[in-house]
Amino acid sequence: MEKAETIDDVLSKKGSLAYVWAIIDPENKYAYSTAIKEWYRLSLLQQRRLYLYCLYRKWRGEGFYGTPYDIISNCHPYPTNWDGRLLVDKLLKEGKIVSAKFNGSYGLYTRDEARVWQMEDVQPRK
Repeated sequence: MEKAETIDDVLSKKGSLAYVWAIIDPENKYAYSTAIKEWYRLSLLQQRRLYLYCLYRKWRGEGFYGTPYDIISNCHPYPTNWDGRLLVDKLLKEGKIVSAKFNGSYGLYTRDEARVWQMEDVQPRK
């Protein structure tokens, strides 16, 4: 069985824009050149946050607004508090959810979100 790539694996690659692009523009309506400068202007931490934010929006069936350039240059990603969300039970069963403190409030977040957003008081959930 092939090991799944981690967020670090994905975004440490030189072509990391391709992974985000596949999420925000799966039909390839726009050329990479329209946003490549903006993507590489982001720090690695900002790229990770944007990638997770877009990935989780896609999982929840939420759309994206604007062009990839707009999304990359203007999006202000934030972590998802999964408490009460439809996918929380699945994520809990898979051991991907932790309880953590973000901006002074506790919630249920994925392990990746807790790490990427540098949350406090991270505790495993079962």
